[in-house]
Amino acid sequence: MQISRRNCNKLWGSVALFLAAGISPFATGCGIFSDILAWTNIAGIAIDGIVNVLGPFMPPGGGQIIQLIKAFLTDLAGTVTEYENDTNPADKATLLAKIRTLLGDIATNFQSFLAQINLGANPIVNVVIGLAQVILAAIAGFLGQLPTPATIPLRFSVSGKPLVVAPVYYKRVSDFKAAYNAVCIADGHTELELR
Repeated sequence: MQISRRNCNKLWGSVALFLAAGISPFATGCGIFSDILAWTNIAGIAIDGIVNVLGPFMPPGGGQIIQLIKAFLTDLAGTVTEYENDTNPADKATLLAKIRTLLGDIATNFQSFLAQINLGANPIVNVVIGLAQVILAAIAGFLGQLPTPATIPLRFSVSGKPLVVAPVYYKRVSDFKAAYNAVCIADGHTELELR
């Protein structure tokens, strides 16, 4: 297939606009923003699974942190939508920075919540750690796919048990649900499965 000089100039003009906005038109994560947006719809429910399994073991002040995380998720969804609809490169750069910040704030507050959990030898610690790893892996995966990738700390603990997070880029919500549900099933908490 041949491209005319005019179409070639149009193509390179589009590439120049993407690069000016700090976005690589050749990035494999071109659907990253729609992937984040889809994930925000299920992330709050996933976090509620941890809250539900904790029940009376919920740390003091944990409810306020969870509400703050959910507010950040709502802000993230709004910012991603705004980013996708905006055509001004300067605005897009500002919105991209805000998306990075919000993902980081969600991760930081979630880690703070997890650090307050003290379950001792209670076996629910395993499901809490497993579900937390899936949620934080998704956040780290999204941060790693953004134009000018960012990172979050990937090592901390819950009830003295180390939590290591390997970033995972879930391109589909169904993949995130499958990973989350696998932890629920493995630890005998099928009532927490995401539908």
